[in-house]
Amino acid sequence: MNPGGGVAGTALALGRAAGPPASGQSLAPSGVVTMAAEVTSLTAVNGSAAVAAGLADGRVTVWNGRDSNVIELKPHAARVLAVGSTADGLSVVSVAADSTLVRTRITAGAKGAIQRVDLGSSPVRAAVFSGDATLLATGNAIGAIRIFDALTGALRHELPGHRTELQDLALRTAPPQLASAGADADLRVWDAVSGKPIGFVDSDLSLFAVAFNPADGTLAGGGPDRTVTLYDPAREFAPAGRFELQAPEIVSTIAWSRDGRLLAIGDIDDATLSKGGIRVIDAATRAAVAALDTGGAPAARCVFLAQGSGVVAVIGNELRAWMLDARS
Repeated sequence: MNPGGGVAGTALALGRAAGPPASGQSLAPSGVVTMAAEVTSLTAVNGSAAVAAGLADGRVTVWNGRDSNVIELKPHAARVLAVGSTADGLSVVSVAADSTLVRTRITAGAKGAIQRVDLGSSPVRAAVFSGDATLLATGNAIGAIRIFDALTGALRHELPGHRTELQDLALRTAPPQLASAGADADLRVWDAVSGKPIGFVDSDLSLFAVAFNPADGTLAGGGPDRTVTLYDPAREFAPAGRFELQAPEIVSTIAWSRDGRLLAIGDIDDATLSKGGIRVIDAATRAAVAALDTGGAPAARCVFLAQGSGVVAVIGNELRAWMLDARS
């Protein structure tokens, strides 16, 4: 880790484009489970090797990443926009399109504590909880961002700046920082406590995915330009390094491991929008760790587990898990 909080000491922070990462040996899924509805959001459950998935029918499903056993919760009557895990990993917090914010104990049949948040009149395009589910951020179709206290549902900030709809959001827990990527090709970073801007990058193309390194705050972003770029928090999130994917691959999702050592990159074929894969690389050396076998299907979202070195991804209506412990 760079003592300054940035990425200047990593192999990816060379200020130039690195070539496509080696694909690594293919790794088959260690577990697969099919959801009864579209998976709309995904998060790792803190302190465990489980994940929580929000569904389009208002349910939240908690999966152990191994077998067909799941815990089904029904906190909402509308599409789940985002799901988060409390710091102790005992509850999930979820927000839905009907403005309900619910904290639910991870126990089959548990009834959640329901609150309401003011999501505004414009449709929400992106939503995310902080890693401890104390903050919630939403971005809508006209570029407005709202930050809520996820414990009380109170609106903390409404942030202007983006001119068009939001593509993705990322929330760092400590210090609380929010990254927002808009269809206007702007990447903005905010202090999530004060609401003040702390970084801005004006790009030629929009970003489809952004994610903070939990260890040092480095921000990774990627999209249709076939490039994953790292942004240095020590330099107001100026671009610090990048590497390129091969055509026809474009970046669809990005996730960091909890120790900030590994980076998972999901890609999609922009010629068909129906093919894709996931690769895992060592963020410091850019060495390939594994190519996760998705059967050629693209991942809508992926996360690293809070414990161990596993990755879980959303592939269609399935959750698929891969265990990297033997390779990482």
